[in-house]
Amino acid sequence: MNKTGLDGTTARRVLFLLNKWMMLIILALTVIIFSSLSPYFLTLKNLYAVGLTISVIGIVCIGQTLCIITRGFDLSVGFTAAFCGILVAFLTGKQGMPYAESLFIGLLAGGLVGAINGLLITKGKINALITTLATGYMLSGGVILLSKGYSIIVDNVNFIFLGTTKYYGIPLPLIILIVLYIIFHLFLSNSILGRHVFCIGGNPDAAKIAGINVEKVQIIVYIISGILSAFAGIILSSRMGAAQNSIGGSYAMESIAAAVLGGTVLTGGEGKMSGTFLGVIIIGILSNGLIMLGIDQAYRDIATGMVLVLAVLLQNINVRKI
Repeated sequence: MNKTGLDGTTARRVLFLLNKWMMLIILALTVIIFSSLSPYFLTLKNLYAVGLTISVIGIVCIGQTLCIITRGFDLSVGFTAAFCGILVAFLTGKQGMPYAESLFIGLLAGGLVGAINGLLITKGKINALITTLATGYMLSGGVILLSKGYSIIVDNVNFIFLGTTKYYGIPLPLIILIVLYIIFHLFLSNSILGRHVFCIGGNPDAAKIAGINVEKVQIIVYIISGILSAFAGIILSSRMGAAQNSIGGSYAMESIAAAVLGGTVLTGGEGKMSGTFLGVIIIGILSNGLIMLGIDQAYRDIATGMVLVLAVLLQNINVRKI
């Protein structure tokens, strides 16, 4: 084999290893950098704060990952979280409805939003970005109507249970997050519907020929995304003891960034929950570390954007052509 061949083989192996271990390398570097810059970064108190932060956006990222795998996007996730959080707080705090019923209605509302998105995309043939952006704006209006522009404080023990309970010092929202990622990892890996999700993202025309009901699967995916976004908003409201109309504004971009950073391909057909989970952790640690260092929000957004660009660039590397 000539020298060029050896060089090409070596380059392919290096790039393969970088793609395989990229997430862990970035995570390790992030932790090392911030722990060296701040003595408080690796304290239990700060790690607890990071866990609470990622537990909300992490739930949203599950649904976003499913949407991207099917060649879609859900830009309404943040608005859905805000609306359903406000709705549950309104029903419980203002209307006196039992929390269990309010919770059910809130999750049902999230599922309804997802169903509307799915139907408009599949039956109405409207682009996913436009559809979910439009429903997001409508939900934003619904938030203002319900809240009258103010936070809704709820003095109810059941309302704050999901967001404030701990087991052996571990916050319940973080436990819920881990359980959900395990469930949806198994869903994608072992279920027929999960395999259909990948098939549709890989080649929707071939999926139709294979007898897969493409539209039905897409609608189910958006319903799941809506329910998970609603659940995330409800947990956040529970944690704060109040529903705020300002939450969720960055959830769409953050969830897309975490999914892409975790290896979910924007053109569909490829992705995994374990990768998204690592992406969530990296973005959570990055944001937390920059806050601890007193970095302005504008620069934190720039840093998150740079990480996303890096992830997409690495995705676009075609090892076989080097």
